[in-house]
Amino acid sequence: MPLPSPESCRNGLNAVLDFFFPRFCLFCQSPLPVTEPGLTCAPCLAALPVLPRPRCRCCGAPFRSPLGGERLCQACLRQPPPFDRARAVFFYEGPILEAIHRFKYQRQLLFGRFLGQTLKQAPEITEIMAAAQLLVPVPLHTRRLQWRGFNQALLLAQHFRGIPVARDLLIRVRATLPQVGLSARERLANVKGAFLVRRPELVADKNVVLVDDVFTTGATVAECSRVLRRAGAARLEVVTVARVGYA
Repeated sequence: MPLPSPESCRNGLNAVLDFFFPRFCLFCQSPLPVTEPGLTCAPCLAALPVLPRPRCRCCGAPFRSPLGGERLCQACLRQPPPFDRARAVFFYEGPILEAIHRFKYQRQLLFGRFLGQTLKQAPEITEIMAAAQLLVPVPLHTRRLQWRGFNQALLLAQHFRGIPVARDLLIRVRATLPQVGLSARERLANVKGAFLVRRPELVADKNVVLVDDVFTTGATVAECSRVLRRAGAARLEVVTVARVGYA
């Protein structure tokens, strides 16, 4: 009797693993084959709201028209942000909004793992991280950290192995209101003076990447960027999973 081929052995093993250790898509709960390394099925992955091009060269906001190429948006021309470049992967809507909410507010950390892996695999983010010398997660105030139990920005930053993560370098010295529901002007006032760099010498002359989950009006990352600039960052970029709106 001929011995089974390696391929048939692998198929048999995969069938056994699928039976005893079934895995399901995070979003639609359909079964995932053991050969699928991700956490979502192909249709759900294809349905994610990826940001289109072209985008603003600075803040990364997509333009509504596909014409014109990469350029500065009107907001960045009127008032240049304190960071060099901000990039996100998705619109903050649909399954990505659901994933972030279930991660942050329902403590479903498997969604955080999915978001971190997806962020790590995005080509633009890979390019930014190739030059990064220090990752700085946007901090939570101690009271909110105690309530939530984790800082979602820190968990996202830790997916980038080999780059130092400064977990206690940037701190939030003042408790702020949740930004949800505030106008752009109220958001700026809410976070003004809320952050402090504890050891500026760790930031000086480095390529720093600020990491957070969502870029909305940019008020929080702008205030964090200002204090990191004052601490001497040579280059400052912002990476988030998602962002809100068009340029």
